[in-house]
Amino acid sequence: MRPSPSGLPAQHLVAAPCGAKAMFLGQQWLQPGERVYLHTHPVEEALTFLAGVGEATVGDERCQIGPGVSLYIPPGVVHGFRCLAGTLHVLIQFPTPEFAETTMVEDEVGESRGREVGK
Repeated sequence: MRPSPSGLPAQHLVAAPCGAKAMFLGQQWLQPGERVYLHTHPVEEALTFLAGVGEATVGDERCQIGPGVSLYIPPGVVHGFRCLAGTLHVLIQFPTPEFAETTMVEDEVGESRGREVGK
C-alpha cells in the first residue's frame, strides 16, 4: 500500500514495477467521511466503483457513485469523490505505467491549492 495524493492508502495492482509500459491499475478503499480531494491529471483516468455509496465531482457536475458506476475523467478536468456509506471500493486506471502526475486543487480543509505531487 502507498498513500495517494489525498493521503489515503492505495494499492498499485499493475504498474511499471511489474512490467507495465502504458497502463496503471490501482485500487483504493474509503470509509464514510473520507474523500479524495479535488485534483487534476494531465492524462485521462477511468474510475470504477465496486462497493459503497458516495458522491463524485467531475468538473461542474456532481453524481452519485456506487457499485457498477464507472467514470471517465478527461485530462485536466478537476475531480474528486467522497464516501457516504459503507466502504467505497474504487479501481483507478491511467494510460501511464505509474500513478499519474497529480495537481491538487484543494486540501483537507477545502482550501484551494495548486501543488503538484508525485507520480
